[in-house]
Parts: sequence; structure tokens; C-alpha cells
Amino acid sequence: MTYVKTVDGSSLPLSYYGDMVWDYTPYFPHAARGKWDKEIQWQKTPPEWIESLKGAISAFTYRKPPGGVQLDPATIPKRSITLNAFAKWCSASGIQRFQDVRAFDIARYLQKLRDDGVVDRTLAAHISILRRVHEMRAFLADSLNAEAAAALRFDQVGALWEPGAAEERRTELIPLRDAARLFSAALAHLNMAEDILCLRDDLDADWRVASTRVSRHHWGDTFKKPRVRQAGFKDAHEFESALADLRTAAYIVLAQSTGCRVHELGDIRVGSVYSEVIDGETYWWLKSATRKIGDGPERWLAPEIAQKAVTILERLSEPLRQGVADELAVVEDEYLAAESEIGRARLAARILELKRNSTRLFLSESSRGAVSTDTKAHNKQLQAFARRKGIHFESPLSTHRFRRTYAVIVVHLNKGPRIDLVTLQHHYKHASVLMTEWYAALPETDKELYELIENETNYFDLALVDHWMEEATPLAGGLGKRIKAYPGRHHQPMFFKSRRAFVESIREGLNIRSTGHSWCLADARDCGGHGLFEAPRCGDCANGVIDDQFSDVWRNIRAQHIELIEMPDIGPGGQEKAKKSLAVADAVLAQLIPNESI
Repeated sequence: MTYVKTVDGSSLPLSYYGDMVWDYTPYFPHAARGKWDKEIQWQKTPPEWIESLKGAISAFTYRKPPGGVQLDPATIPKRSITLNAFAKWCSASGIQRFQDVRAFDIARYLQKLRDDGVVDRTLAAHISILRRVHEMRAFLADSLNAEAAAALRFDQVGALWEPGAAEERRTELIPLRDAARLFSAALAHLNMAEDILCLRDDLDADWRVASTRVSRHHWGDTFKKPRVRQAGFKDAHEFESALADLRTAAYIVLAQSTGCRVHELGDIRVGSVYSEVIDGETYWWLKSATRKIGDGPERWLAPEIAQKAVTILERLSEPLRQGVADELAVVEDEYLAAESEIGRARLAARILELKRNSTRLFLSESSRGAVSTDTKAHNKQLQAFARRKGIHFESPLSTHRFRRTYAVIVVHLNKGPRIDLVTLQHHYKHASVLMTEWYAALPETDKELYELIENETNYFDLALVDHWMEEATPLAGGLGKRIKAYPGRHHQPMFFKSRRAFVESIREGLNIRSTGHSWCLADARDCGGHGLFEAPRCGDCANGVIDDQFSDVWRNIRAQHIELIEMPDIGPGGQEKAKKSLAVADAVLAQLIPNESI
């Protein structure tokens, strides 16, 4: 059923049809995948369904449906889980094979999935894999009949294709204030890396000496406990947690500052961060491999702090990588001495896995030695890290939430609203329009991430314009006054299918940028950027909008000009300019906070 390439390039059978475990490990170059993600365990299937499912999975692995596409073998174990769920439901309902399934049974099963809260995307996956069973009927002894297949309609999923569904399906965002706290906590922990790693190395050196003459337990009491307490840790467990947290902290910094997926970060290796000077500007890049859309090398823009995170990972993973190298040498010798074909095949599969992990940085210890840290382990470690740092999340922190959060952070840093992202701002050197321009221009970067940033920009701008159109929203600035009058003079909301369509009609063609104290919508004719540094220029600018988000900023601008006027050494000209600027601030605040006494 599955094969593995040997060191000399030939192929050996790894799994046979009659085996109760089908091992797809050779087809998984992916990082962040656990052992169970790469195997099909047939003992988990209802006994009467094993042959039917084996036939379907075998066909999926080596056949393609007429006019269709053959599945990637690396997707087969996950699809087998979907089929197994259906088989378990059928078994509980007294149905023992595909050909006995009726359209009514399909309807009941899909309704059961809905009742269990299965989301539309997952429901579509169930429909898709069951349809394939029917499409592959020419290769199967047992398949769904035409009546049952007719009930597997994608239009039943509904919301997956309805307008607005994309927004409902979007990955849950890490709240930005929590993202900032998490990032800061990760940076603070990485700053402790030198002390933690030095202590680890000292303890390892002590153990190598002590293990030759004392028991492990005695060594722990005599050497380890005093050393970790002296270093400021309550006990050995707290120290081991701090050591493991270095890997998690590095993951947080890299995921939150590059937008990489978990398997892309899982495949970073020694020397994966490098710099490049373009037009006199230094850019930092993180290189890895992606398996999402085709396999191959990719690179992502990164802040300089990524180099620090990777350097720490290199040192943290060094003992594990050395362990991989040592085991690889032993297994290669065993492979040469193996006599049975199945023994050589299993050793060849292990050699392949060890070679894949030999230079990876996200490694964890397991009963099988060092393995690529899988997604489940990352999620557990992320949640444990947040708990230890006193950061509470309403919903569990997980790896898949970082990619969209990264896109939103880039948009917010471009737009410049005042959220608590000072720490992030310092390290996101290229989180700007320039950054997204590079993503658009360079062919070897993550185009999907660039599109995600663009989508988040559109969501941000639509929400902003919608806020402006609220009757209760105060607006200042020359363009702000015109926007307030816009619905009555040009567009009537009643002529649009929805408020969203109305807002989109206004948003279309606008290029909204933040100055930190206003929104600039200038196109070609503007102030040349002087308004960025002289806020009063934006007070009545025909291309400027000042909304209630900037109230505190303008309060501070007003207070600063009052303080400036009272300075005797700025001269008459300086005082006159300060008075004019104060008048602008007063006028803006009068529009933003009309009932507040200034």
C-alpha cells in the first residue's frame, strides 16, 4: 500500500493491504505533523466496515476518478478520518456497507453533523469525500449507489457560498491588546534565554560527569535542585517549563511577526534568517518551505528580532539535533545489516524521518527521540505559556490564529489607530505600505498572505467609513464636513440593497491613510506629507477627516500648544504660529466634543 525510498534510490513496501496500520510517513515532508497524522489505524474502524474503507482508501491513493484529479497521498490519512466518522455512524445505525446507504441515510447523517455544530467548510469536506466514493465506483467492490450520491449536494451547505459568509468563516483574531501583551511576554522571555541555556548546559555537563558515579536521583538532589534554586527557579519543574517556554516564545515572535503557517515555521532550519540591502534599506527575510499550494522554498519579510528568535532556537535545539545525528548513524548501520525486507523498509522510513528533522529548529523530545513539534503540541504549549505569563484568552490560543492576526496588525500599524502596540511597532520595522508593496512585487513571497493583508485593509476601511456614516459620529476636517452631507446630497441609502452596499459605494476609490491625528484621503494634490508633522494643517484640510478616535490626540495637541505659548524664548513669530495652531485645535475639538468645555 505504501512505499519508502531507500538510500540507494530503490523502493521498498512499507505497508501491506492486510496490515492494520498503513504508514504514510514517506509522503509527509511536512513539519508540525505528529505520528498519528501520518498513519491509518484500522482498529479504529468498525470491523464490518474495514474492507469497504480499505478499498476506498486504496483507490484514493492510486487512482483518479474519470475526469478528476488524483489525491495527494499526504491528504489520505485525514480523509480516512472523515470516512471513518461516516462508517461509525452507519455502524451504529445498522448499515454495514456503502451500497446499503440510502439518500435518506445521507440526509440524516448531514443533519447529524449540523446538529453537532460542524461548520460549513467541514461539512463540505464530508460531502466531497463521500461523493468521491461514488465517483470511484469503477475501482471499488463496494460503493455508494446513485440514489445516495444524488443526496450529496453542495448547495445544502448554503452559507459557504452566500454573500458575507467569508467574513463569518474568517479565523478568529487574537485581540490586539492581548497580542501585544503576548508578544511583549515572549520578547521578555527570550531576553532570559542566555541565563536559561547556560544553566541547561551546565547541568548537562554536570550530569555527564556525575552519571558515571552516582544515581540519577542522587544527582538531582545533590546537583540539580540547588543549581536551579540558585538561578532563581522554585524547583526543577519551573526551570524545565522556562526552558520549554523558549521554544514557545520564539514561535510567538516568529508567527506574529511573519504571518507564517505552523508547518512553515516548523520547517525553518539553521541559518534561516538573513538580511538583504535593497535601495540602501536593510530587509530581513525568513526562509522556509511551504506545503499549502505546491511544495517549494519561500521567504517572508521579517523584523530583525526574528534573527534573535532563530539564533536562540538554534542553540535550544542543538542537543536534540545532535541526538538526531547520533541516532541517524546508528539506524543507517542497522539498515545495512538488516536481512528482512520489511525490517529494511521500516529502517528506511526512520532514516527518512531523521534526515528531515536533522536541521529543523522546532524539535521536541518524545519516546521516539527528537521529533518535529506538531500542531497539537504547539497549541498546548501556547496555552501553557499564556497561563504562566498571566494572559487570559476568551477562546483557546492556537497556531492558526496568528496568520490573520499578523495581517490585522500590519493593517493597524499602517492605519495608525491608537492601540497598545508600541512594542510591536518598534519591532515591525517594515509593517507599512512599503512592506505590502514588496509582497506584491516579489514572486517568491507568500502571495496568499499579501491577499489576506489586502482583505483586512478592505475590512478596516469599510468599518471605518461605516463609522463615519453613523449619525452620532462627530467628524472634523474639511472632508469630514462633506462626508456628513454626502448621503443627503448624493446617495440615498434606500436605493441600495443593504447598508453594506451603500458604504461600499462611498468607500470605492478612496485611499485612506492615517497621519496619527487624522485620516488623509488625498490623491495627487496634497500637502506633500507636511501634515504628518504639523497636525494643524489637517484641521481644515479638504482631504482630511478627523473622527472621534482622535479626540485624545487633539486634546494633547491643544495642551502642548498652550504650553508652547507660555514659553518666552520662542519669539513673537513662534508665539503667533502657536496661537494659530491652538485655534485650530480648539475648532477641531469643538466639532468632535461639542458639549465639552475647553
